Amino acid sequence: MWSYRRCCWNHIRGCWFSSIRQHSIQGVYVFLLVSTATMLYAYYRFSTAATNDVARSETIVVVVNASIQHVKVTSHHKNDTAVASSLIHPPTPPLTRARLSSSNLSFSTTTTLSPTSHTSTSSPLSTTSSTKSISRALSPSPLPLTTNSTLNVDRFVSFSGGFADGRGLGNQMFDLAAVVYVAELTGRQPGILKFNYKLGLDEVFDMQIRRFDNLCPCYVFGEQESLQYDSRLEDLVNGSRAKDARGKSIFLSGFFQSWKYTQNVERRLRQHFTFLPEIRQFVDKFLAESRPPGWLAGYVRVGIHARRGDVLNADKIKFGYTTPDELYFARAMRYFIDRFYRVQFIVFSIDIDWCRKNLAEFAVKLRHRVNVTFVTPHSRGEDFAILASCEHVIMSTGTYGWWAAWLAHGITIYYADWPKNGSALASKFRRDDFFPPTWIGMT
Repeated sequence: MWSYRRCCWNHIRGCWFSSIRQHSIQGVYVFLLVSTATMLYAYYRFSTAATNDVARSETIVVVVNASIQHVKVTSHHKNDTAVASSLIHPPTPPLTRARLSSSNLSFSTTTTLSPTSHTSTSSPLSTTSSTKSISRALSPSPLPLTTNSTLNVDRFVSFSGGFADGRGLGNQMFDLAAVVYVAELTGRQPGILKFNYKLGLDEVFDMQIRRFDNLCPCYVFGEQESLQYDSRLEDLVNGSRAKDARGKSIFLSGFFQSWKYTQNVERRLRQHFTFLPEIRQFVDKFLAESRPPGWLAGYVRVGIHARRGDVLNADKIKFGYTTPDELYFARAMRYFIDRFYRVQFIVFSIDIDWCRKNLAEFAVKLRHRVNVTFVTPHSRGEDFAILASCEHVIMSTGTYGWWAAWLAHGITIYYADWPKNGSALASKFRRDDFFPPTWIGMT
């Protein structure tokens, strides 16, 4: 009996030791597994933290020497809080005008706002005396003036000296558009020579284009006609003109007045036509103060430019200039009244008395739906800025209204009976080249 008990005890003890040994081995495996997992997790957390602290490469759109490029910018920062580089300024896209919602309030009045100052300049071809503009974009920091002591001039396109011959802002804008167009066409960058006086463009826009003492040697391209697209520019890419321009900067000489010079460079042009902060502030203040009483929302603004003055001179008429009458403006205004419930027309002209006499009819007949605000001239940049900030534009003639309509980017109605048939001006003019195909011609 004792032997039997002893045998059982030895068996139980053996099983017990065997169980302890098995559990110990399992514990070791568990310990190793947990330790390995812990080490892997710690390594992962360390790697992630290190990755967040090292330099990362970001693809952004930046302005480098006033040209738009997609580049890689490496910036050393933590948690995406540092600014990349103070020497590279990313462009800010223009802020779009908010479309106002509908409202049941109604009021109509004819308003006249008085000026703070007045300036006027003359312009040679199809431009007007003063110019203004608005941009809802933030302005990047100014680029430095540059000399060309070690410059590869064959990288640049610029204006010829005739660009600064006293022509108005509208003509200068067309010249800049052609420069940007050719720069894009040839893989170059736009540049502007330094002048002893301030350009009209500089009084209105923060263009962000490099300035140079000179860009010689240069190849000068002279346009054939001023009011049509010059396809010979395309030879600057691979044709004989490209060979002549090799190793030289390209200078453009002429007026280059065609909407086709804005093709494929519109975004880039709008960045160059970024309006100065003081002009944007003026426009915001003007639009707030000129809102028709009781009209908080639910209306559109339509800018009207009535060009008179110099185009009524005998030499201008003989050359082929024409001036729209009150019937043209009435038809153009009716176009918008028929399409929008409430319309505020904001009228600009150096002959504002003629406008008050001939353009106030709808504000009287449709007092609950139509407001006409007459604005006597302000500074060169301010009136253009207001006109360009409207949702839509009614032009008369000239590059002043043309560029205001282009910047407004809404419905544009232009005077189709310009220039006079058979005139010297008409011989230089090609309608399909001058007016964008989406604009509406009326007489």
